[in-house]
Amino acid sequence: MKSSSFRSLQRSLAPVLPLLFGFVLGCSRNERTHKASDGASDSAAAFGPRADLLPSAAPSAPLPVVDGPALLEKIRQSGQKGVVVNIWASWCDPCREELPMLARVAPKFAAQGVPIWLVSVDDPESYAAAKGVLESLHIELPALAAAPPLQAFKQAMTPKWPGMIPVSFLFDKTGKLRYFWAGEVYEKELTPVVEGFIAGKAIDGVSDFGLAPGATKAGHE
Repeated sequence: MKSSSFRSLQRSLAPVLPLLFGFVLGCSRNERTHKASDGASDSAAAFGPRADLLPSAAPSAPLPVVDGPALLEKIRQSGQKGVVVNIWASWCDPCREELPMLARVAPKFAAQGVPIWLVSVDDPESYAAAKGVLESLHIELPALAAAPPLQAFKQAMTPKWPGMIPVSFLFDKTGKLRYFWAGEVYEKELTPVVEGFIAGKAIDGVSDFGLAPGATKAGHE
């Protein structure tokens, strides 16, 4: 009887939870091709945190906190060709699984003018937990936390983003969104788009991995 009541409560809350928390966990994909390796921390350290690229934060803040417009302004002021912004959270398994891959490819992208920045959408009480996850994985990429309200942050990134995480965005030097990966992304899916952008190709669209595990659909504006 208790089990039946609990399932009924779960069903009644299911439509409400995404609205309450603002973000939903993206569809986790079947095969896992990117795993942490011994070289991941070395690659991350070669890039390292770039305090000059990030908003200032109070000394007591575990992560610098930034809202959407301020993040886009930082991208415009960075002097980079573009920036890949990865949105993640400490409680999101697929987010944590793709972090070592991002750390591994970051030095190559950064050397060509497209660094990777991480933005946590954890609650303010969990900023320290997010920082702890990065430290435990030896991830030394520039890392920030999204300022509440998260709905406003989502709108600033793009109204096309319904709120699943993980998600990654490619912005150009003007702060214009050029591409986004709506779900956990593999290196073989991220690299061609970023390298095409660096080469000056027309890169505008989205890869939606939320259709089904392993499915990819590309769209262009």
